[in-house]
Amino acid sequence: MNKSKFIISNYKFLIVFIFLSMSCGFSYKGQLWLDTNYIDKSDNFWYFGYISELSLKGNNNLDFEWSRKLLSENHSLSSANKNENYRLWLRYTQPTYDFRIGLQKISFGSASLLRPLNWFDTIDFASTTGQTSGVEAARLQFYLLNNSLLSLWCIDDDQISCGGRLELLNKIGNFGITYFNDENNNQHEVFKVPRIIENQPSLPFPGSNHRIGLDYRYDGMIGLWFEGASIMSSTKNINLNRFDVLTLGGDYTFDIFNGLLLSSESMYFSIISEQSTEGTDENPWILNQTTSSLIASTPIGMLNDIMLISIKDWETKDSYNLIRWATNFDYLSINCLLSINPSPVQDSFKLMLIYNH
Repeated sequence: MNKSKFIISNYKFLIVFIFLSMSCGFSYKGQLWLDTNYIDKSDNFWYFGYISELSLKGNNNLDFEWSRKLLSENHSLSSANKNENYRLWLRYTQPTYDFRIGLQKISFGSASLLRPLNWFDTIDFASTTGQTSGVEAARLQFYLLNNSLLSLWCIDDDQISCGGRLELLNKIGNFGITYFNDENNNQHEVFKVPRIIENQPSLPFPGSNHRIGLDYRYDGMIGLWFEGASIMSSTKNINLNRFDVLTLGGDYTFDIFNGLLLSSESMYFSIISEQSTEGTDENPWILNQTTSSLIASTPIGMLNDIMLISIKDWETKDSYNLIRWATNFDYLSINCLLSINPSPVQDSFKLMLIYNH
């Protein structure tokens, strides 16, 4: 293990030492949820989980968060339990910058559902828990003029991999440019496709790579955005050379009912091979896919809202549809989700109870 990786992987000892040697104010909160799934012509299953979160705030611009996630997954013939850290980080804050080290959330981009820049998060658009896995990282953020932001990070994943992002905010919109040098030489997931079905397969990349992303969002009477990424192999001894992903989207709220929000995105995705076609210098397209989404949502009364999500694969002509009804109280949320899918993917019904305290 190299020296830098040793330092990051053993930051926990530093955290414990610092907060045992200083007086702190603290707070505690948690999230409890029950997730039951009924799948047509298949085994039903349910989840039970709890995230406990302890936050400590020190006297010297230091704060600390530790969240533990307990999860029990139960099928008709088997069960599995997990007990793992959800967040564990230490942060030092100043007016112009902050530094955070540990297991933390790193998420960015302008798109809402079809997201080329979801490199490090696992946000599920169908869930109202807001949960996403974290990454072991050291991150430094600089707060620039005009609410602009510069972020630099190094992530501990097989190898130390570093990157950065610059966000510029002005009256014509929000711009972002992102770069990441991924040193992981193993086959691994480099961005998350939308989770339409349970146990959906991932899209792995065969080794180390460079990633560059651009995004823009304008919020006016009509919301408009784009988000794109190119993921280029750092290795020359493989056939696959590059992933290109681009999403265009927009939304508008109609003055009907209690406000009807329509949002649509289209994502173009391609895989380019390193091998040249015979007689030309051009790389052949191995995969060329376009996916579109439509989201319609409206509140019903003071406590309820209904949402329809439809995803269309233009190559296979398949449509995946999700209807979600949510009832929200101060601390309790009740969600009913009906999924209607093309064959051979089974339809399903999910009931989710979420309690926050």
